[in-house]
Amino acid sequence: MRHFILYLFLAAACLGCDPLANPVSGNLGFSADTVSFDTVFSGVGSATMEFRTINTGRDPVLIDRIWLGGGEESPFRLNINGLPVTSDKDLVLARHDSLFIFVEVTIDPSGADAPVTVIDSVNFKSGEFTGRVILEAWGQDIWLVDDDIEQDTWWSAGKPYVINGTLFIDTLATLTLGPGTRIYLHHGAGITVAGTLHSSGTPEGRVIIATDRLEEEYTDVPGRWKGIRFLDCSRNNVFNFTQVRNAEIAVELAGRESSIPDLSMNGAMLMHNTVASLTARHAEVFAVNSVFSHSGFSTVSLLEGGSHEFIYCTMESRWEYGYRSEPVLFIGPGEGELPDVTLLNSVITGTLDSEIRIQGSAAEVVSRFRADSSLIMVDTLRSSWYSRALFKDVITGSSPRFIDEGAYDFRPDTLSPLLDIAGRSEAIAWPGDIRNKPRLTDDGPDIGAFERQPGEKRKEER
Repeated sequence: MRHFILYLFLAAACLGCDPLANPVSGNLGFSADTVSFDTVFSGVGSATMEFRTINTGRDPVLIDRIWLGGGEESPFRLNINGLPVTSDKDLVLARHDSLFIFVEVTIDPSGADAPVTVIDSVNFKSGEFTGRVILEAWGQDIWLVDDDIEQDTWWSAGKPYVINGTLFIDTLATLTLGPGTRIYLHHGAGITVAGTLHSSGTPEGRVIIATDRLEEEYTDVPGRWKGIRFLDCSRNNVFNFTQVRNAEIAVELAGRESSIPDLSMNGAMLMHNTVASLTARHAEVFAVNSVFSHSGFSTVSLLEGGSHEFIYCTMESRWEYGYRSEPVLFIGPGEGELPDVTLLNSVITGTLDSEIRIQGSAAEVVSRFRADSSLIMVDTLRSSWYSRALFKDVITGSSPRFIDEGAYDFRPDTLSPLLDIAGRSEAIAWPGDIRNKPRLTDDGPDIGAFERQPGEKRKEER
């Protein structure tokens, strides 16, 4: 009898220690009242998002039922306790405990160019308590690109083009991208150009070539796709008001002897790339009003001869993913000779003491390199190739004082040394900046891709 009483006592004690024993109905809290997906491509599954339902009471709570409002017909999908379900019931939460609910969405094509919105809800019931979390997503129809470009082709604004593998532009073909065209590339995808790529954006309708992860937090994430590779048979490529971002190497260019530039850029932005924004070997490059920024190694690498001219350009890098040892601009002979490089009215800056390195002797460099009316972060004492004759009217060692360099806002602020001191002759040929804002309405044009406009402030100050 004594043992039996002891057994009952121990059983009652264990029951009292069970955090799920004797659940009651009660109120629930939620980590979010709405789960919102950024634009989701129609027919393609989304990223997974999650929210938590929380027992805010002092006792275990019994959730009678959790269900998706649209049921089996809903474009949304739930995962509760590791199981894909549209509903679940009789779930017990210990006091102050949480239940994670994971959500995905797949949206059927609508046939429209504009995004469409879909809405549903996850509903909860515990006794007299009812609650819900709203689910919302924007669905965007796409052109899924599977075939190579073998003849002259025009892509335009409207539905974006999505590339899952490698897009190849054949030798005799030209792919033209009209104003506002958007191209999104899946992880590991890339573009190889043997023919010609004409990206014909405008200040009001920029061409975007970027990762297919459209969430805002992926905007400046590098390395999501391989990049655009131009073979040595490719000629007369154009990037006008075009943004290429989130690649390993945004543009990789192999050239050969020609009087036609391999690549001409006006208003281009090559940013957020793991290795480099531009690498060119034995190539001809012309760039004006363009930005090259945020790379893990040299943002711009020019090798093995060729000729390169940068006018009103901004080259900058800071790297939050690790130590960056290579400068923003690297110029070297590679397996050939030093390239010819001209920098006019341009900025080269970053977090290193010297953001330009030329791999050559002073005698070699003097006939291959020229900088004029620019701001260049260079270590004039340790750079053996440096001579004052190479840098005419160039500011060295000073901060450019951008409005918000950490946010990649390279407009000069009111105290910037870039203001009003760039060469005027180039401003006559290029009177508009990267935004097509006028350069000749104040005391003089500014150095770099951006011309300061009256009253400009940081975005959060507007």
